[in-house]
Amino acid sequence: MAHVGTVGTADGQAASVASLGQRAEAYARERGISRTTLEQLGVVSATVFFPELKGSSEAIIFQYFVGGKRTFWKGRAFPDKAFVAQKGGEVAFYNLENVLADIPETVFITEGEFDCAALVEAGIGLNQVLSVPTGAPEKPIPDDEPISGYGFVDDALRAGLSRVKRFVWCGDGDANGLALRQNMARIFGFARFWFVDWPEGIKDPNQMLMTDGPEDLRDLVVNGCRPWPVQGVYRISEIPEPPPLTLWTPGFVEWEGKVKLAPGTMSVVTGHPGHGKTALWAQIWFSIVRKYGVGACMATFETRPVPHMRRTLRTLFWGKLECDMSPEEKARADYWIDDRYRWIIHPDQKPTLGWLLDMAEVAVIRHGARIVQIDPWNRLESQRGPNETETDYIGRCLTSLYVFAQQMNVHVQVLAHPSKMDGPRKGKAPELDDIAGSKHWDNRVDQGFVVHRPKLFEGGQRCTDAELLYKKSRFEELGYPCKLLMRFDTARRTYVSVDYEA
Repeated sequence: MAHVGTVGTADGQAASVASLGQRAEAYARERGISRTTLEQLGVVSATVFFPELKGSSEAIIFQYFVGGKRTFWKGRAFPDKAFVAQKGGEVAFYNLENVLADIPETVFITEGEFDCAALVEAGIGLNQVLSVPTGAPEKPIPDDEPISGYGFVDDALRAGLSRVKRFVWCGDGDANGLALRQNMARIFGFARFWFVDWPEGIKDPNQMLMTDGPEDLRDLVVNGCRPWPVQGVYRISEIPEPPPLTLWTPGFVEWEGKVKLAPGTMSVVTGHPGHGKTALWAQIWFSIVRKYGVGACMATFETRPVPHMRRTLRTLFWGKLECDMSPEEKARADYWIDDRYRWIIHPDQKPTLGWLLDMAEVAVIRHGARIVQIDPWNRLESQRGPNETETDYIGRCLTSLYVFAQQMNVHVQVLAHPSKMDGPRKGKAPELDDIAGSKHWDNRVDQGFVVHRPKLFEGGQRCTDAELLYKKSRFEELGYPCKLLMRFDTARRTYVSVDYEA
């Protein structure tokens, strides 16, 4: 045989390397691989010592090249099965040099050199095939742990492999091969990662080449490969049709079509202290609870459930002041309140958002609440991280509330005080982004409201005119931004709408 070099064996001996011996060619032909394919891949043969066989054997030698130099080799004994590899060599993808010489849009990656040769035999371009140089792990690296042990992949990406638009994984179908596939998907990125599922009884490309032939192998890896499933990106046809919003009207006839509320959404209400935020929204939610038969969960940290909220709800229930009710009327109202309302009270008056959402979940699941109100926001204990800005903290909290609203299918409402407004804006109605803490109060919610009283007193008399400024509506089903005029009826202690269009 014509010598083209030597390979060092596991026991330190040197073995002669020929171009490709006849016995090696015959063995490869049994596996469906032609001499032409092997020569294209630089495969040669030699007699090599195999520790596993405790002796020398003829072997097919797969040579790894980087920069025109052979940096690593692996040997496969025949007819007995055994493997040996160069110690201290530079580990890289097999056939990487051919791929980097003419980088294609798609590269097919196998788990072994014979599988790589099988793809070339099936008609896949020489510059489109790679094989990993190392064995497959027993299990994938957990998603929450960093990937390690695959430096040859990082090296190849830096050398130019990152320009490939699509990687098609053609590895083994056994448990170890699937573990390696998952690790590779994370390394290359899910967006560019595709894979092949082998037919029943087939575990790799070389086996399919021998059983089904080159045409079927090529058709499967080229046309039958599938993109790695990714949760979060869908065609419109893949998105299930959501149920329509369940719409609630707020109880004012004049507001029909202008304002609606719905479970599965989130709203914020602001306004200067003393301008009636709590009273107005207690009335609106009472109207919805009564009309639609839903339950409400209220965290009223600055207004005591007993006696203050009970007095308000008794008055709304009967339409007259509590002092004018008989004991029987109070008892009947209380029975209805007990049935429809749940109250969140922290034993130490130091509620956190996490604790509050846990309690709200109990109210939703056990008691059927569809409304969760937090009044006011600044009474929650802050859980802001040491390196977390206030804006990031508020954004994180609002995301948690929004997810809760959607997952539990409830309306979550937060009443929040604005920052102090001085100068020319003093006494003016605040905007949503005036809420203390973050502009996220404006951009993270579905609906935004401002309760404002233009004048508290005039001529020594109390002014009862008020405005509900509907500042934001994310969905057209929920109405549209507008100004709604009201006045507070002191005799019945309820708000009445003023038809500003009349």
